[in-house]
Amino acid sequence: MCAALVEYDGHTYDGHDVLRREPATTGRVGTGTAPGCDDGGGSTGARTVEVAELAGLPMTRAVLVDGTLYVRSDRPFPESARAWFRSPACDASEPFRLRGDWLGVQGSHPPRFDGDLRPPYRVELHVTDGPLDYLGATVQVRATEDTRPGLGPEDVGASLGQGGGLVARVRCEEGPFLATALTSTPG
Repeated sequence: MCAALVEYDGHTYDGHDVLRREPATTGRVGTGTAPGCDDGGGSTGARTVEVAELAGLPMTRAVLVDGTLYVRSDRPFPESARAWFRSPACDASEPFRLRGDWLGVQGSHPPRFDGDLRPPYRVELHVTDGPLDYLGATVQVRATEDTRPGLGPEDVGASLGQGGGLVARVRCEEGPFLATALTSTPG
């Protein structure tokens, strides 16, 4: 287990929950130290990490390390950073396409032994291509019985299980991203 701590410029920074939006950075970077991990066999020792400056937040307040927000432990949590922990709402008036990294799937029915998914289910997608409002965000895309094509066992094995991607044709329905079509891309 790794502690979510970083030492930078003589101060300790605490790591925070999973970001749902990628914050902008300035390009300025520094070097910090993270404690070693202990997997039960002893600590692996401290490691050097690159800390990135966030746009609008000085490094004396918070930094970004490997996609995780670290806030200086003796300072309050920056209010401006709260938006990074919320996914954007689906609010487009016309259908559109999202492409990105397929992070997971959840459904009301557990997947069958062969990886077959039965609607309804939600896929978690980190958006790498699509409308500007959604780029860099992690969203939940809902699949229903009407989603054609949907995802099947070959998608779970060849894409989700191998770090692959997903293309979703979606429409907005009072907030949620509703999939009209889902296609996986192998990892």
